[in-house]
Amino acid sequence: MESRLVAFAHSLYFELQTIEGVRPLEIWNGVREIFDPYEKTLLVKNLYKIVIPLVNEQTFGRPFEAHSARAREAVAALLSYLAENPDSRVFDRFPYPPVGDGDQKELYRLVKERATTILRQLAEAEGPQPEVGARSLAEGAFPDGLFDFREMRIVDNELPYIIFTDKEFRVIHGLAIVYLWLIDLDGIFAQTLEANGVDAGIIAEYRQFTRKVHRENPLTIRGRKMDTGELIGLIHEKLREEDYLDVFENVYTWFEQTKRKLAPS
Repeated sequence: MESRLVAFAHSLYFELQTIEGVRPLEIWNGVREIFDPYEKTLLVKNLYKIVIPLVNEQTFGRPFEAHSARAREAVAALLSYLAENPDSRVFDRFPYPPVGDGDQKELYRLVKERATTILRQLAEAEGPQPEVGARSLAEGAFPDGLFDFREMRIVDNELPYIIFTDKEFRVIHGLAIVYLWLIDLDGIFAQTLEANGVDAGIIAEYRQFTRKVHRENPLTIRGRKMDTGELIGLIHEKLREEDYLDVFENVYTWFEQTKRKLAPS
C-alpha cells in the first residue's frame, strides 16, 4: 500500500505540472467512484487541468492570487455539479467508459463547457472589476500578456501539437510551468483535496514530494542553481533585457530531466 501511495503521488506531481493532457476516462472513473480517494484525486487533477486555461483567460492582467482563488472556486463548483446528479450529467450520455476517441473528446467538451458556464457565473457574481493597466517590474508584477494562454493553444486537447516547432513547444511548455508555480497550483490543489475529504496520506505524500523536487533537484541555468523564487527573480532580470525565452526553454529542460530522475518508472 505504501509503495502504491508513493508512486501515485509522484506521478501525480508531474501530470499536474503540465496543463495539457486531460484524461476524460479518469474524469468518468472519478465521478463514478468518487468515494475512492485515488479516483477522486485524479478527478480533481483533471478538473484543474481543464479550468486553469479558462481562468487564465478570464483573469488575464489581474494579480496571480486572483487566478488562484478563481481556479479553486471553479473546481469546487464543478465537483459539486458532477457529484450532485452524476446520472443526468454524465452517465445518461456515457453509460460505459469513454474509451473511444470520439466519446473522450465529447466528454472533455461537456466538462469544459460546464466549467466555462461556472466561470462566467462567478465573474457575474463578483461584478465589474477595475481595469488593470500595464504594471512595472518594480511593482513585482510581470507585464500583461506574458502568461496569456490565448496564444498558447497547446493547452486545448482538441488541437494537435504539430502546429508548433520543437523549440516553440519547449518555450510554451516551460512558460506554462512557471505560470503554474506563480498561481501556486500545488497549494490550491492540496486545499481542494482536503476540502473534499481525500485521505490525508495522499495529500501529505504529494506535498512532501513537491518539496523534494525543488530542494533536491534545483533548476540550473548556465551553471547557476536556483529554486523557484530565485528563478522568478531571474525572469524579471531577463524581462528588463527583453531576452527571456531561453529561460522558459530551460524550465522545460529542467522539468523533463527531473521527471526522468524522480518520476516512478
